[in-house]
Amino acid sequence: MQKLFILAVALILKATAFSQTTVYLIPSLHGIHKTNAKYNYDSILATIQRIHPDVIAVEIRKEDISSDTAYLKQNYPYEMWMMRYWFPTTTIEGFDWLGTELEGKPIPNRYWQDHSRIKALQKLLNLDTVYSKKLASCQLYADQRMAILNNSTLKGLLLSNDAVLIKEYYDCLNQQLRGSDYEELTTFYDTRNQQMMQRLKELVTLHSGKRIVVITGDDHAPYLRAFLSKQNVILKQPY
Repeated sequence: MQKLFILAVALILKATAFSQTTVYLIPSLHGIHKTNAKYNYDSILATIQRIHPDVIAVEIRKEDISSDTAYLKQNYPYEMWMMRYWFPTTTIEGFDWLGTELEGKPIPNRYWQDHSRIKALQKLLNLDTVYSKKLASCQLYADQRMAILNNSTLKGLLLSNDAVLIKEYYDCLNQQLRGSDYEELTTFYDTRNQQMMQRLKELVTLHSGKRIVVITGDDHAPYLRAFLSKQNVILKQPY
């Protein structure tokens, strides 16, 4: 009887192990992929082909994931909207969030140029000479990151101190902009990360037991990785 009980427990544990969700988080460099020969668009494609996922979660809003190519080109990075063409038989899910004013609605034409308050604030901040001096200490982290992003392979990026520099940069930004007219920017950045986490949690639950690739902008990657590490998933490196 005891042997049968031990065998039953072992079988349950084995079945649970096989059914557990596996997640691979891939940081994307957006336009830098065009100039970084060591980590370009072909590198992303080859990495995901090797993983052979059941699901690819991309930085596109859920409400936009089925939109036509022209619309996606206007609003999202190349590597995000190309996934459905690179992997036509794989389930592609969107998990991005771009603000409460856009929830459940299409992104208006020329939204980023003419209507986005966040883009407008970013432009004003870049032109503000007073805050340019205040943010000089933050820029040091960004400059160190660029040396990594421009020259690293995917593995080199993940083994570098890029994640530390990202957090240092945004911590510095939060501190310098707190209480200013630009604080809305850091609030938006934090809220976007939190919303993306919530959407990923929903996707992980929906696709329980599957192999999932999550591809996200490098700036979000450390925060999403920390979040996913606390979920009931096996979090693996993509290299």
